[in-house]
Order: sequence, then structure tokens, then C-alpha cells
Amino acid sequence: MANRFGMEYNTGDNMSFSSPGANRNYPSPSTGDNPQRKATDEQTLVPVTISMLVNAAQNNKMLLDGREPHHIKVVAAITGVQMGSTSYSYTIEDGTGAIDVKEWLDEGNIEVSKMREEAAVEHQYVRIIGKLEEYDGKPQIVAHTVRKLPNGNELTYHFLEVVYEGEKYKQSQQIVGSPSYAMGNMNFGGSVPMQASRPIINGGQGEGGGLVEEIKSFLAGRSDEVGGSILDFIKQSKNKYQEYEIRQKFEMLATEGIIYSTIDENHFSIII
Repeated sequence: MANRFGMEYNTGDNMSFSSPGANRNYPSPSTGDNPQRKATDEQTLVPVTISMLVNAAQNNKMLLDGREPHHIKVVAAITGVQMGSTSYSYTIEDGTGAIDVKEWLDEGNIEVSKMREEAAVEHQYVRIIGKLEEYDGKPQIVAHTVRKLPNGNELTYHFLEVVYEGEKYKQSQQIVGSPSYAMGNMNFGGSVPMQASRPIINGGQGEGGGLVEEIKSFLAGRSDEVGGSILDFIKQSKNKYQEYEIRQKFEMLATEGIIYSTIDENHFSIII
């Protein structure tokens, strides 16, 4: 495929550079499966490459490491656009492969429509959030959003994030003995073996748990493409939380892939 993955594309800051990863094999951690993670995975945004999606489509929609990519994020270049009255169809590539994308139109918001028009340009890098589906026997992304990259740094960051999240998942699947239990039956010369203390059970709330749940509830009530504004949440919660606390939790949820930014850095939607 001469030059297919070596085309020059434009990013949001008018930078131009070659499509990355043409001959790279981004690591897919060792195979494994854990059904208990399914509920969490369904509410988590998974950064992926196109080759990972193509392989998942041939593996019952599961990544090679066992994750189920219910909601995915791809950064890729648009190589073809077809604009219809009810949907836009794209062909995209990221240096690891190519895939088709379908985005159904909702013309209820002028700002969203404008951002869609800005993104729907050939030879431009975009960030796509959506779900892996199949159409006519071929893998396809059904997009929730397609947005032009604000700058070239996001492209590099995305590929790093793909590797990082894969390695993090791999490590989470490894069974590591608790240090306290490992020492539980050790005897250091005394007549009575050392007894391990019971592990502390986290009830799931953790520090800032109430705030996190309020943020999730706030965003869950916003069903359109714009999502909820962090500024609105700060305003309505000013008597309960400090602004820096709120911003920290929004950033944490975004980093964990539970929420994602929509029309700008102040608006977010939640993976449901």
C-alpha cells in the first residue's frame, strides 16, 4: 500500500506532519478475561487504535487483552467524507489501519452543527468518540462526536494513552499477594507467628466520593451533545465544595475515561 499511511494531514493548529505509526506495532497486553470488570468497562472510555478495533471485530468485539471496548476514543485522519441529510459518513486512518465511521445528525444545536462542519474536512485529524459496531459484515464506528483536534499534541498524547491504558489493564489483571498476608504466617524466631492485620475495606465512596457521585448525576441529566458545564456545576455547588475540589474531580473522571469533553474544555458528557 504505497504511501497509504504516509500522507500529510493538517491539525487544528495548522501543523502538518506525516501520519504516525505506519510500521509500528503498538503493544497489546497478554490475553486474559475478567467478567467482573464488565460493568466498569461499560462506563469507561477506552482509547484505541484502528487496528485494535479491527482485531476486536474479529474477536466478538473484545480487545486482545480481554477488554470490551463499549465506548472508544480514536484519533485519526479523515481520508473521505460523505455528507447526507441524516448522517455523515467518514473513512479514517491512523497509521495502523483504516475504518468507516457513521455519525447521525442532530441539528438541534447550532454550535454543535458548526463544530461538525469544521471537523468534516478531508486530510484533517479528528478525535472520535463512539461505539464499535458492524455494518454489512465490516467493522464500523458509530460516532457520538467527531471533533477537529485543537493541536498536534493531542495526536501524540492519544498514542501514549493507548499504550498506558493497555499496560495499566494488564497490571490490574495480575494477581499480586497482599504484603500483610504474605507476612501473616512468618515466624521471626519467636514462639508465636506474626499475625496479619485485616485489610481495610473501602466502601466505594473514598475521598470526595459524594462529590464524584454528584458530578455523575449532574452530567447524566444532560442528554444532548453539549453535555453539562463545569461552570454551572461550580455555581450550583458553591456552598458545598470549593472550586478547586470540583475541578480536580472533573479532571480525575476525565482521566479515568468516565467523562469526556464535548464542545470545549468546560463542557462534559458522561459514559452511560
